[in-house]
Amino acid sequence: MYYSPIQEEPYYRDKTKEFNRHLTRAYGFMAGGLAITFLVALLMAYFFPQTALNPTVAIVLAVVEIVTVIAFSATLTRASYGATLGMFLFYSLLNGASISYIFLCYDLNKVFYCFAAAAISFAIMAILGHTTKRELSGFLGLFIAGLFGLLFLTFIGFFLKSSALEIVIACIGLILFLGITAFDAQRLRRFYESASEDDAFARKFAVYSALQLYLDFINIFFYLLRLFGRNRK
Repeated sequence: MYYSPIQEEPYYRDKTKEFNRHLTRAYGFMAGGLAITFLVALLMAYFFPQTALNPTVAIVLAVVEIVTVIAFSATLTRASYGATLGMFLFYSLLNGASISYIFLCYDLNKVFYCFAAAAISFAIMAILGHTTKRELSGFLGLFIAGLFGLLFLTFIGFFLKSSALEIVIACIGLILFLGITAFDAQRLRRFYESASEDDAFARKFAVYSALQLYLDFINIFFYLLRLFGRNRK
């Protein structure tokens, strides 16, 4: 049967509208998560500075964060939309408590400048990911290898305490997560297409994408802070 372009146009227009709504939802969740994180970080640094600088608390929070992310990924297909969103928001709160030390250890102007730079850099790479015609999934292996290499360098840097190595790690981390941001932004469409027939599943994928993009932003921010921040001590 023949369908004219005029007949098909409303269908594609509706699909585009649905995808844009999916994008708005994912980036909205991400922005909400970031708002919770930095609000909690500010409040904890102001009202509980000793807790914010307590290494034992930091270790406990890190473990709980890892468990939360693992639980999030493992139960994505089975958990309800509300539970999925709740885990993401809980992780955002935990991460806020975990990073609250930055408001005590770094110059506040540098923190906000690095946040602004991270926001601009993230936006540029996300737009690139959405608009490029090049398929970025071929870079997945490179990104995974880069993450393992970065982890190894970070482990070495923990013992060497070298400022030069610290700069190298920050530069590699920043470049790596800028690339991953474009990759995750492009992947949003694939997630949507795989779940667009099931609205509840699409909503959960929007939360999952929000978590990926949230982590990209946080990493970009921290590597910028390591490069340009000034420790108060």
